[in-house]
Amino acid sequence: MRRLAALATLLLAVLAPGTALAQGRSAEAVPGSYIVTFEDSVADPGSATTARERRGGFKAVHRYRHALKGFSARLSQRQVADLRADPAVRSVVRNLRVHATGEIPAGVQRMGAAFEGGPVNPAATVGVAVIDSGIDLDHPDLNVVGNTNCVGGATGDDDAGHGTHVAGSIGAKANGTGVLGVAPGSRLYAVKVLDSAGNGSWDQVICGIDWVTANRASIGVANMSLSGLGTSADNNPCGTTSTTPLHAAICRSTAAGVKYVVAASNDGWAFPHATAPNVPAAYDEVVTVTAMGDTDGYAGGIGPTPSCRTGEADDRYASFSNWSDNATDNAHTVAAPGVCVLSTYPGGGYHTDSGTSMASPHVTGAVALCASEAGCPTAPADIVKRITKDGDASRSTWGFSGDPFRPVTGRYYGYFATAGTPRSAPTFSLSATPASRSVVRGGTTTYGVTSTAIAGFNSNVSLSLSGAPRATWSFSPSVIAGGSGSSTLTITVASNASRGTYTMRITGTGGGQTKSTNVTLTVG
Repeated sequence: MRRLAALATLLLAVLAPGTALAQGRSAEAVPGSYIVTFEDSVADPGSATTARERRGGFKAVHRYRHALKGFSARLSQRQVADLRADPAVRSVVRNLRVHATGEIPAGVQRMGAAFEGGPVNPAATVGVAVIDSGIDLDHPDLNVVGNTNCVGGATGDDDAGHGTHVAGSIGAKANGTGVLGVAPGSRLYAVKVLDSAGNGSWDQVICGIDWVTANRASIGVANMSLSGLGTSADNNPCGTTSTTPLHAAICRSTAAGVKYVVAASNDGWAFPHATAPNVPAAYDEVVTVTAMGDTDGYAGGIGPTPSCRTGEADDRYASFSNWSDNATDNAHTVAAPGVCVLSTYPGGGYHTDSGTSMASPHVTGAVALCASEAGCPTAPADIVKRITKDGDASRSTWGFSGDPFRPVTGRYYGYFATAGTPRSAPTFSLSATPASRSVVRGGTTTYGVTSTAIAGFNSNVSLSLSGAPRATWSFSPSVIAGGSGSSTLTITVASNASRGTYTMRITGTGGGQTKSTNVTLTVG
């Protein structure tokens, strides 16, 4: 059997501090969802809930009997009115959203899955298998509900770190600590097919696929951030007798209803080679994920250079990422953040890694959310259209250098995957008051300059002036910290300056953006 290696080089990083819950937001209700509380006199809240389900024609989402007696459910206004009239019911209140206070990695924000101070995605209703080096079964930020070991050990516990990192990008919990995944809190299944060095063999991988298929009633989506070189037989379609065992296993598993998301690999070449393709990336039955860089969580390409890896850039294809080079494979190829990705790590910790291994789980989270909804497609090409919002006129603004709107000749990295609606980069504004001043030669005058920005995005705005008459000038302060604040422009006109009216331009530069505003000065 060919040996294979996990795709990412593991790079140590310091966990960023948690962000505080935004203040001043109005409460956001979950549409149609209510929390019902029984009176303390109700002895058996479980039976009481069942009786009201039958009588009211609804189904409880959660049942409570320890900290609270009651349940939550999606209810019509008539059902709400009936329950509020029930003497055994103390209250019926709207279910409100809560927001994570932990770190939201840039890639998760970039996909529109969550924003600082905003709502986050729910957990997927389908289970997600991580076919990898296992998962840290005790990591407090991960909801691991099942595991198996195809390497020879007793459990699917992770001794390499790769699988745990992958799992965090898929579903790290919205628990106020650590990081946040694309589908936070989703049920994860650790399928260990790689050893402590990140190596394995196809028979081990097929063992993992077989286990996932046997548990397809609980598992709807599987991530495979692993790769090896196949043969020309791997290009045969499902249903042919010459299909290789790995491909045959993928064929039967996808036919059984499991959706597969896999990494494109990190060789910097086209993954669907005719004679030695990267597999499983080259299989038409999977969603194949290439990598791009994101450092600020926004589209627009104005974020800083990635800190953990040289040669990469914000909103540009990753230099190491493989790509597609034909229409058939283009159809099941999609791109996601894979450079300097912060995620979970064994021992309850967190690390920053890079690779298409890190891009793939971002898409897996999006596919798991799709699979949780009615009408989610089955064919990989149709899934790609769904998670890239094919047909949305605004999606060209969400992409990156290297996508089909800004292509690299001969390389197809795919459209940018979403798990919500990505946001364009925020911009700051610049204004000055008053708009005009008059001054005598040899005199001094001032203008007030104001800059407004999203705090933390434009860390500093540097000010400059052009078009002034023969004069000396200064800003105090010359740099507005945080991108928001005020400065005073002081101009002293020389005694030999020419009389007349001058149009001056005040310019502020910060966060890779530049804004300007004009003022006039009349010298008399």
